[in-house]
Amino acid sequence: MQYTVKKIDAPLILDGNINKSQWESANELTIDNYPWYKGGDKQKTSVKLLHNNTSIFLLFVCEDKHSYSENTALNSLVCLDSCVEFFADPGTGSYINLEMNCCGTVLLGYGPDRYSRILVNPEHASQIKIFKSVTGKTKAESADDKQWLLEVEVPVKMIEDFIKVKIGALSGQEWKANFFRCGGKTDDQYASWLSIQAPKPDFHRPEYFGKIIF
Repeated sequence: MQYTVKKIDAPLILDGNINKSQWESANELTIDNYPWYKGGDKQKTSVKLLHNNTSIFLLFVCEDKHSYSENTALNSLVCLDSCVEFFADPGTGSYINLEMNCCGTVLLGYGPDRYSRILVNPEHASQIKIFKSVTGKTKAESADDKQWLLEVEVPVKMIEDFIKVKIGALSGQEWKANFFRCGGKTDDQYASWLSIQAPKPDFHRPEYFGKIIF
């Protein structure tokens, strides 16, 4: 399985408008594999990526009848909240795991496996730009919950400084990646773009990454 990340030249403003021309032109993937499904609604998660050689842009649109978030600190356990995740190996043999809850709190790590990871510092994390549709730093479940989205810019220079590896211009590069969704308190279904064969939820499985082409 592979995904092509289209290049854009015009600036992309993070404003939550998913119908702007840049996103309309982007390819879409869906996080629709449920390796550990037990029951409940399989809620749709769509993802689009773009790049301009110096930044990666991501758009996550998540159906969610039970939006929930309580973690507010950098590198806290956002995976326990309503959360989306982007795991990617930029050709180093190790991979970044960018995890974001619906309120925009970030965890970013890097390493070869689940256990040998370094976590981003506040200086580097502050360079990740996020528009979030959910207001506030935390979110309680509500009967009005329907959907939330994140629109994100990740500068390549920030990744380089964090992992201490030169990446350069993105055009023509091939990375390995997978995308994930966690469900918060209710219907926590641990969905993935590409399916994972494991006895219990485990996203740190780079052997199941697919290809993304810039």
